[in-house]
Amino acid sequence: MNDIDVTVYFNEHRLAALDEILNDQGRTIEGVLRKCFEETYASLVPEEKREEIEALIRQEEAQTQREAEAARRFAVIHFHEDGDDFHFTSDLRNNFYSAAYLYRNFMRENEGRLTLDSLALSFGEHQPIDDLTFSVLCTAMEHDDRITALLEFDFDDGTISVKEQGDPEWRAYRLKDVSTAVYRAERKSTIPIAAKELIFEEALRDREIDWHSPEQAEETTLPVQEM
Repeated sequence: MNDIDVTVYFNEHRLAALDEILNDQGRTIEGVLRKCFEETYASLVPEEKREEIEALIRQEEAQTQREAEAARRFAVIHFHEDGDDFHFTSDLRNNFYSAAYLYRNFMRENEGRLTLDSLALSFGEHQPIDDLTFSVLCTAMEHDDRITALLEFDFDDGTISVKEQGDPEWRAYRLKDVSTAVYRAERKSTIPIAAKELIFEEALRDREIDWHSPEQAEETTLPVQEM
């Protein structure tokens, strides 16, 4: 909104006395001044002009909203556990590594103990969606740069499937392997996040699940002690 700050100078003693009385009445100086401005505006600006201005304001707000939506980057996420499903989008945690970090440090100790919607709170501000919207967004990802990653956590199988922007296919990993890969990446806390992501990806190299391979289906986690 293109609001402008209006400054009015008023003696501090007069202001303090006015503020005290207004507080006793459950009002504020800002509220009184705003109402005064609105009443003055309505009484002096012709109705036709006010209608033009309101149309302009709506147009500017719609443009701002379109620009914000175009600049938005978010992951589309699905939790599954014991026959229950929860779908949502996350703008803050919108890539594989950030979601994996949350799993290791906040989610894994609560899986099976919290409901899926409560578990999603670890992602911070998020937007629940239904399964149809989830499917539509998954399909749209190829042509929609706003969608940075698709993530499916299956807590029953202990796996996570991921498809990041630019990936030709989905990949799947064991959550234990992903947790260990995060541990490896976070051992050096002072290195940049980009370097941590490279370590994370390297740790998962050759750990992708091949659902057609019985031998790999029985493999254990990465051969490093997980702290």
